[in-house]
Amino acid sequence: MSTKKIRPRYLRLSEETNALDYLERAVFYIHQAENKTVFWKWVVISLHGALYGFSICACKGTSPENVTFKTKRGDEKLIGINEALKRCQNPKWMHMTVISKHLELTPSQQDSIRKLKRMLRDSFEHYIPRLWSIEVHGMPQLAADVLLVIRFLALETGNYSHLTKSQKRKIKSLVYQGMRELTQSRLFRESQTLEHSAAST
Repeated sequence: MSTKKIRPRYLRLSEETNALDYLERAVFYIHQAENKTVFWKWVVISLHGALYGFSICACKGTSPENVTFKTKRGDEKLIGINEALKRCQNPKWMHMTVISKHLELTPSQQDSIRKLKRMLRDSFEHYIPRLWSIEVHGMPQLAADVLLVIRFLALETGNYSHLTKSQKRKIKSLVYQGMRELTQSRLFRESQTLEHSAAST
């Protein structure tokens, strides 16, 4: 009796496709979060992964050594997200070509990234036993801010990129879909009403 030869199957990732996968997951969960608030957890985790991944891609240039370091034991480690974003905002680090641009964050984007990293993602990933209630009206604005930063890092720095044309189109489409869903959501509209009410008092 002959048996059919089973061929190996591989999961293949690069830093670009890994970041793109996180972005896809983020937008998928953004579409679900309007009806089920627990999906905001996955929006946060996915956005963090996409932000981190595309910040590494943006400041890596042509050498992975630009975003890694050696420990005292000689192990190779990736720089953290804080260092990656710091480098992305540094003109001396980012200006690799004649069309290069560095990241310039608005105050709202700075605040959203800080909340994403410190208040939300870290607490989700390293959950301390407790009852935790999160007011979610600010989530759409936070996610929108981070999506725009991701789009810049992925498509607008002018630095070396291994993204194909179809992948770039996909990133543009995903960010557009995510932004549209967020800004048309009931949570976003209610948050705008709350801000206007607070400003008028």
